[in-house]
Amino acid sequence: MRKFNAPFRKAIFICTQKRPDGHPVPCCANSGGMALRQELREMVKNQELDMELKVFTSGCLGACEHGPVAVRYPEKEYLLGLTKDDLPEIMEELMDD
Repeated sequence: MRKFNAPFRKAIFICTQKRPDGHPVPCCANSGGMALRQELREMVKNQELDMELKVFTSGCLGACEHGPVAVRYPEKEYLLGLTKDDLPEIMEELMDD
């Protein structure tokens, strides 16, 4: 195993987990997780912050019934029930030191 410092300061992992149709537990894919991840990624890129802030796709992060769900590092915060309206605030918080 090789270890090295990541080339970015902050990261957010947005769940895009897709469960089979008819599954009794909701999933972030059906709640808009993929679209939110893509839009946040574009916001980061448009502000030329993609070397400092990384937006990752994630599998299940738990709390499926509150999706879409994300987790933010280094803050170690869960973000539940994300909507498009939350993205500007998330960007602002990700840019803060």
